[in-house]
Amino acid sequence: MQIKLDGQSVTSTMEVKSKVQALSSLRKIPKINEKKIHLDSLNNKDQKMNKANKAGFSKTSLKELTDPLDLTNQSCSTLVVDGGWLLYMVKWEQGQTWQEIANSYLSYVQCLGRRSQKTIVVFDGYSRSPKDHDHIRRTKKSCCDLQIRPDMIHWTPRAKFLDNTNNKSELIHLLSSTFRKHNITVEQCDNDADTSIVREALATATDDSVEVRAEDADVLVMLREMLLLFCHAFTGCDTVSAIAGHGKTTLFDRFCAGDIDEHMDIFLDTQATKDAVIQAGTTIFQYIYHAPGTALGEIRHNMFSRKAAAGLIKPETLPPTEGAAAQHSLRAYLQTQDWILLQRISCKNCGHDGGESGEDSEIDS
Repeated sequence: MQIKLDGQSVTSTMEVKSKVQALSSLRKIPKINEKKIHLDSLNNKDQKMNKANKAGFSKTSLKELTDPLDLTNQSCSTLVVDGGWLLYMVKWEQGQTWQEIANSYLSYVQCLGRRSQKTIVVFDGYSRSPKDHDHIRRTKKSCCDLQIRPDMIHWTPRAKFLDNTNNKSELIHLLSSTFRKHNITVEQCDNDADTSIVREALATATDDSVEVRAEDADVLVMLREMLLLFCHAFTGCDTVSAIAGHGKTTLFDRFCAGDIDEHMDIFLDTQATKDAVIQAGTTIFQYIYHAPGTALGEIRHNMFSRKAAAGLIKPETLPPTEGAAAQHSLRAYLQTQDWILLQRISCKNCGHDGGESGEDSEIDS
């Protein structure tokens, strides 16, 4: 791009990436005045929600609030197992029938529950839900729909087979039948299993000891601390997009400092109005970007100007628009309340229309 200063032609070295969503379908890099313009997606390149670093949160901030216990030789009344985690814990051998694979899972669960009086396995459901984006993101290998029978020999690798949600449902049906025949309780949820896992654990814990086997920060947060539910949901979980460039510890530090207490309380209030949630979420975004009291549009403009002067802009690191912040806040409120109430509340009240695409038509990106 040529710029004239005092009659002299000067070449600008500034690289500013164009961010026009309507052009995201182009499969080539267009040229303007012989300058190549890179067209990036507004979120990530495959149009999926940003993934939060939940494991990192568990190992840092949550570790400060959790006292590890050695449960190796301790018995408990009830064992609650995350079925989604269980599916990946058993190795499939070549030449096994599906019933033999199911029996391997049975042996594994019986081993886990050998010191428990009762075992409950909770499986995810795969109907449309706010978790659709995360189910799509986890799919890495394509696999056609397969019907399985107990006497059939499997030929498809486990990872590829489980990447297809229909296949996963087929396997869950076989496992459920096998487990129930051996007095193992099975619960299959309509949507996300995390809430049901905690519900089962809390229901039993009122009278007896409970052990939960899961590898999910969502479950750990729900079991550990009510106020952390909001921090975890707002900064990204299975149903809410992460905030690019700002991890979970950013909001956790603000929470510890007391900066966002009154705004956080809105997300914990089951009677909060839609406008109150949006206002509280917008204010929290202002704190995240270290500009309390400044409109998000102004923060975006100031940050864009600084990055443009530096020569390279990554638009995903800019603060969200007012509309995107509002929809993010409503989605975080929906998930927080779902965890708090341990029951489903209407998605339609929080911007999720449950359309055929499984996406949020009202989300302003």
